Amino acid sequence: MTKKYGVGIIGCGDISSNYIKHAKEVYYDYFEIIAVGDIVLEKAKNIAEKFEIEKYGLPEVVYEDPKVDIIINLTVPMAHEEVTIKALESGKHVYTEKPLATSREGMKRIIETAARLGKRVGCAPDSFMSAPAQTAKKALDEDWIGEPIGVNAICAMRGNEYWRPDADFFYHKGAGPMMDMAPYYMNVLISMLGGVDSVSTMSKITWPERTIKVQPRRGEKIQVEVPTYVSSALRFKNGVIATFVNSFDIWSTKQPFIEIYGEKGTLILPDPNHYKGDVLVRRFRDSEWRVLPQFVEYEKYGRGIGIVDMIRSIEAGVPHKASAEMAYHATDVIIAMDEAGESGNTVKLTSDANRLEGLWTTPETILWK
Repeated sequence: MTKKYGVGIIGCGDISSNYIKHAKEVYYDYFEIIAVGDIVLEKAKNIAEKFEIEKYGLPEVVYEDPKVDIIINLTVPMAHEEVTIKALESGKHVYTEKPLATSREGMKRIIETAARLGKRVGCAPDSFMSAPAQTAKKALDEDWIGEPIGVNAICAMRGNEYWRPDADFFYHKGAGPMMDMAPYYMNVLISMLGGVDSVSTMSKITWPERTIKVQPRRGEKIQVEVPTYVSSALRFKNGVIATFVNSFDIWSTKQPFIEIYGEKGTLILPDPNHYKGDVLVRRFRDSEWRVLPQFVEYEKYGRGIGIVDMIRSIEAGVPHKASAEMAYHATDVIIAMDEAGESGNTVKLTSDANRLEGLWTTPETILWK
């Protein structure tokens, strides 16, 4: 490394604490959070005081700071396009929470602006670089289950109104279970299997009105604008067929988060929303499931791996992994699933993404050296 990067955050909601905590405790050799901003000044002030960050204020404080090299965009999804464009135009690289933007046009505008200005854009989720995901990728690369045939995946949740007083935006256009949770699954599957060719979907709004269950807004109503139970079939360009259920209407399930079926066996992955968990495999003639040893202990690592990889890639002059192009395809697939649910037709994708070859960098083996 030639330098430690200065990083600013715009959007001081709950997730900002997670990024700052990992920056201070794990990724401190690579970047430091030096400024935070929010359109609600009190939020920026509270986060700055909690984590002893000297500079805070409205977003302009972050845009205009010459010491900020990268801006982390943690605003609500509907603001991602505007904030990322403004950050790029202020001369910063950007790492944004998912989705990259809520429309194909917005995502194209971001990618074109970054290219014109010579800046990088990275996009969460980066959990496809976690230890379980890397272990599963290694198992696929080493032919443990043979040629992949199919995938079964489920994201089963009860709605955010049960634990968040600010749950409104989760049920508005640009969010919902698809934009909120599907990126974790799409990034893992795309990184292992490559691009999606086409999708078919059935979906519904189970309850058109939700009630917030926690203080200080307990009892307030939320009008639901997006489907909350979505069942999709996806055909990947390599021929793999996947089923994906994503819902805010399910109390619990015993189904694995992700199962990959191959010609020689089956691989089970843990929750892609997290950075830990067992990877299981069972092959022909195995009498039971076995837990694959993970070649890197990763439990303390979390959000921020993608930022470290982007910094290293900037320094090395190579593409970073949690890229805007990968995010474009993942979000394009999610938009296509919504379109297929509305129309009842199969939607063919016009974007593509390459399967990531080999294994990505890990703190113990490469990043900390």
